[in-house]
Amino acid sequence: MSYLGEKVKNTICFGFYPHHLDIENERFSVKTLPDHKYAVEHVLSDSNVINDWIYPGKAFEKNFINGVKKELPYSTRVFGLPKTHVLTLHDGASHEELDFVVWCISFFTGMRLTTTEAGFVDATPIKPGKLVDFVLNRCTLEDAIELVLSYVKNARGQPRALKRVAAIIHSLFLSQYPHSLAFERFQYLYMALDTCYKLLSVKEPIDSSKPNSHAQRIEWMCTKFNIPVPTWAKVDSPKKASQISVVRNDAMHEALFFDEPLGFAVYGGNVRTGTQSSTLLQMQALACRLIIAALGRPEISYVSTPVDTRGIYPLRLI
Repeated sequence: MSYLGEKVKNTICFGFYPHHLDIENERFSVKTLPDHKYAVEHVLSDSNVINDWIYPGKAFEKNFINGVKKELPYSTRVFGLPKTHVLTLHDGASHEELDFVVWCISFFTGMRLTTTEAGFVDATPIKPGKLVDFVLNRCTLEDAIELVLSYVKNARGQPRALKRVAAIIHSLFLSQYPHSLAFERFQYLYMALDTCYKLLSVKEPIDSSKPNSHAQRIEWMCTKFNIPVPTWAKVDSPKKASQISVVRNDAMHEALFFDEPLGFAVYGGNVRTGTQSSTLLQMQALACRLIIAALGRPEISYVSTPVDTRGIYPLRLI
């Protein structure tokens, strides 16, 4: 099979992406692998696909004495999917930079892609657009990758910048596993937002007014990029905490989620209110806006759109 198994400088295979994607310019190329049709058919027909998500199959244990495989009463957690495309960066790149570009392609397509043999945890979407609240509009994936490559160039000399962006995307995606408990979703999303703060704050001057306390971090980021501050992130006075920071402190320091042990309460508490799921959705939407801003497009209209909606926004990068 072309590309797969070959170690070609500045080139890396990734997947699973169900559509053809072929781009060639002076800076990079993305090519669809020859067996794309077979790989897509194989995945889409898998019995472990439910509602456009694919789950890993049963775990097995092999007896190395008699060679008998025993099916275990639980599923494996980490699994792989076929590679479908190959990325090449023409001007030279480290493996870390190639991997980072694929992380960002994941983000702009709204589905998890990986360069590794087993890069998926618990479940992953098999259709684009599942994990973000935007669609590219009047721009293409080529424009998105150009933006990412400019970020890579500017981030050289900042050892953890690429890792932090990838970590934000990964936490954002992990939070949307369909069977996560509310506290698990919250923890992944808070980690994503706190990593956004770290990514942005390290670039601020030493004497800047950036906050140190968790209570003010999200409001500071929203203000920085003209994003309407969600109610749960507002700080009424310097001595008060935001709603979200109180939830974070209880969960991280006391293993309590709305005054219950982890897993025994939904977000907002067990008395039904309209905020129980909406805050988590707003955290997802905010993470998406902060990623776009951090990658170098803080001025575009999408970044400053409110997060208290379930709508899908057009994302115009140019």
